[in-house]
This record gives sequence, structure tokens and C-alpha cells, in this order.
Amino acid sequence: MPDKLLSPQERQQLEALIAGDIPDAERRRARLLLLLDDGEPTQQAAQAAGITPGRARHWRGSFRNQGMQIFPSIGLAAQPAAAPEPDEVVELADTPPTASSIAGFMIDAATLKAPGVVADDLLSEAGRKVLRYHFAQMLLHEEGTRLGEKIEELHDMRVATRRMRAAFEIFADAYTNKTLKKLLKELRATGRSLGKVRDLDVFIEKALHYEEGLPTARQAELAPLLESWRADRERARTQMVAYLDSPQYTRFKLDYHEFLTTPFAGIRRPSLEQPLPLRVREIAPVLIYTCLASVRAFDSVIENASLEQLHALRIEFKKLRYTVEFFREVLGEQSQQVISDLKTIQDHLGDLNDAQVAIKILRDFLSEWDNQQSTVPIRQRLSPEPVLAYLSYRYAERQRLMLTFRDTWAHFNRPEFQNRLALAVSAL
Repeated sequence: MPDKLLSPQERQQLEALIAGDIPDAERRRARLLLLLDDGEPTQQAAQAAGITPGRARHWRGSFRNQGMQIFPSIGLAAQPAAAPEPDEVVELADTPPTASSIAGFMIDAATLKAPGVVADDLLSEAGRKVLRYHFAQMLLHEEGTRLGEKIEELHDMRVATRRMRAAFEIFADAYTNKTLKKLLKELRATGRSLGKVRDLDVFIEKALHYEEGLPTARQAELAPLLESWRADRERARTQMVAYLDSPQYTRFKLDYHEFLTTPFAGIRRPSLEQPLPLRVREIAPVLIYTCLASVRAFDSVIENASLEQLHALRIEFKKLRYTVEFFREVLGEQSQQVISDLKTIQDHLGDLNDAQVAIKILRDFLSEWDNQQSTVPIRQRLSPEPVLAYLSYRYAERQRLMLTFRDTWAHFNRPEFQNRLALAVSAL
């Protein structure tokens, strides 16, 4: 006889839920668990409950990981998952997920307000929650990105892919190399496709902002530059949409969905020899302070830092910020101010990096200027002076950001920040 999924108390609660006034989605969820507890195979239980087999596997796994928390109507506290035995092999489902599985996931994604990490989560399952949340954000902005009517949709979709990449780095020790290699390869391809278009959106937006500050008679003088960038963007967008329509991207979503909805899939096995720190409350402080150490190591080079070193520091700050954000739900209330401070510093270094990249692109554009103009009749040829003026403006911006970063660094390095971070972590 198969092991029971529900305790007698849980079964009683679910039966009461079904009889009460609850959302249809929760009613189907409860009916599914009762059927599975009765020993019904997943396929038949899913059909009887009115959901897809993929959603059935998802909710069975979610219940094992989170307990009755998956039913917001009764608002019970999360029940942390138990670690699998060292020799237990957690396989992905025999039946591969389908497009309908993704559609069902998106219905729930729309109501997902936070990852739902709790202090007693295994690191692997906390990582899965964080990845699930940002995967949901990616999917929710996919349609708007395809339409291209609001550039914020593409921005938000790209941010979601970047946070997933950061999460894989932060939670890497919880998963096998094989799992990381496969999923990261697919995730990077998606990020590159979105990134080309988004970068050009940023360049165009900043150039237009610069033009708005010019006298009215000069507000169209960057037309050749903007025309070139818009043509590049249109080509990149065509390639992006083709990728989003490709079997490769569909396979990525299905693989990712299967990994996220199968608890313990792809995790490293705990050792038999001695207890290891496996839960969020045990590991999160180490991860946060390791990231902080990587940032503070730059203190010795700040006075004479090169642009390359400041770029590397930006990456370390981003990792520190994301690590605090991923564990925010289990940290003290001071974490909000910590994240705000880190965002300020990251934005400063991000603007500096944007200025440096823009300088390179503008110089490349100007190096081709004569070739471009040689195809135009002499009387219609334009002077590169407006683009040179914009290049000078970006150089000045870069200089200002470099000179003022010392103050930003000092603000980060003050005792108040360190104390806030310590208080936030002490909640664990």
C-alpha cells in the first residue's frame, strides 16, 4: 500500500475546505491531494480534479515542500521539507511537461507576490522558490515583450532572466554541476536574445534625453546616430522574436518548469559522514557575508581603481544585493534599508558602466562616419560635430561618476550600514 500523502488532520482540513466557500483553484488543488492520498495514479487524479497532469505534479511537490501553505484560504504556516536520504534519487517526471503545464503555471504566477522562502527551507528548495518566482516574472512579461509596445515589458523580462542567473550562482552549491550546466546554457541564450534589444533601448533613450536638453533648433542633430541605432534595434528585435518563437526557447521553458516543479530534483546529496548545514537559517548568513567580503576587498584599490576594477566591483555589489533580496523574507526589517543602500551604489556603478559602453559604441560609429557619408552627395554630407559633442558629453558624465564614487563608497563603508546588515542577518 503506498505511503499516505496526508496526515489525518490535513485530510480533515482539506475535506472542510472543499465543503466551504473557497476559490475554484484551491478546491481543485484540495480534491487532487485527497485523490492522491487515496492512492489514485497522478494521471487519473489530475483528470478527476480538473487539472493537467503537469499541474498535478507541481501541486503534489509543492504540498510536500510547503504543506498547507499552498492553500491561502486557511493561511497556515509553511512546513519545511525534509531532506532526501543520501542515496535517494530524485528523478524528473516520466511524462515531459507540455505547453498546457506552462499555461497552468502562469495562472498561479500572476498571484505569486514573493518567493515564499522560510528559514527552515533546504537551500536547494529555497533556491527553487526564488527561481520559480523570477521564472514566473519572465513568463508574465513575455507577451508584452513580443508585442514591443512598451519597452518596460522587455526590461522586466530581462531583469527576471538576470536574477535567475544570479540565483543559480548564489545557490550553486545546492545543485549538481550537470543540472546547472544544462539550465544555465538555456538561460544565457534567452538573456542574450533580450539583452541586445534592451541595450539599444537604453542607448536610444539616453541620446533622446540629451537632445531634449539642447536648444530647440538642435534637437534633431543626432538623427544619423539614432537612425543607425534604431535600424540595429529592429534587426535585433526581429532575431529576438524569432528566438522566442523557436523550439529552443519552448524547450527551455519546459525544462525549466519541470525542474522548478519537481522538489529535490538536481540537488547534491547530503553526506552520510557528518551533519552538514543544509537549511537557509544555517547557510544564508555565510552567503551574505561572503558576498560582503568580496565587495569590501576593493577598499584597497578604490583610490586608484581602473574602469575594469570598478566594473568588477559593480558585479560584486549586484551579487551582494541579490543575495540579500533572495533571503529578504527571513531577514530582519533592516534588510529593506540595506537593499536600498546597495541599489544606490549599484545604480551609480551601472551608470558609469553605461557611459563607458556608450563611449565605445560612439567611437566605433565615428570611425565609420566618413565611409557612411561618402555614399551621400557632397552638398548633403553632414558634419560629425553633433556626435562628437555627444561623445564629449558622455566622457564628461563618465568623469563625474568616477570622481563622485568615492563619496558613494564612503556612504556604503560607514558603520551604520554594517550595523543594519548585522541586525538583518541576526533575525536568523
